[in-house]
Amino acid sequence: MMKFLVYALLTVSSLAMAGETVSYQSWIVELNGKTNEAHTVADANTSLGLFCSGEQCLFYLHQSLNCTPGAKYSVLMNSPSISTALSMECTLINGNVFQILTPFNAVLKATQAGEVVGFAVALQSGAFAVTQFSLAGAKPAIERVLNEAANSQKREQLPAPVAPPQIIILPPIQIAPQAPQTPKSPQIPGPNQNVKPGSNDISI
Repeated sequence: MMKFLVYALLTVSSLAMAGETVSYQSWIVELNGKTNEAHTVADANTSLGLFCSGEQCLFYLHQSLNCTPGAKYSVLMNSPSISTALSMECTLINGNVFQILTPFNAVLKATQAGEVVGFAVALQSGAFAVTQFSLAGAKPAIERVLNEAANSQKREQLPAPVAPPQIIILPPIQIAPQAPQTPKSPQIPGPNQNVKPGSNDISI
């Protein structure tokens, strides 16, 4: 499932897709039908977001840190509602580094209350890179995207509309009246004509 979502994120990031964009304070929601996203930024190069393709969703970090694509790292997450260690997988998409965050439910819980959520990533030097994101508008923005994801499956299960029956109107058929037939008069055999056997006619 993770590979499918990463491929969908790659496709969306490489295409300019027309859709609805809605602002929820510090969060932006982009609705594109089957793919939907909510995200916020800490600066020009750092963002936190929720991405959904169909009904499958993931949280990601996007920041200017050097990491090996495919490698997994630990990150500390801190918010008023939860503080825990997460796993993040480094993914390179169109030259940009994304860190896919798991477990999903822990990040979801952290975004539902409070004013700020922070992430601390350990660097090779032993120091930590700490980034904070505003949670103003996060709850309704994330709920909007999750609802769109749930409804996308329902829309796919709806039966296709049935085309109304076609009514074919035929042109009127003209029937030409038949000419009356003249009854044939009976033929009386002449004197030289023979009468067939069994006939009641009498020759004169």
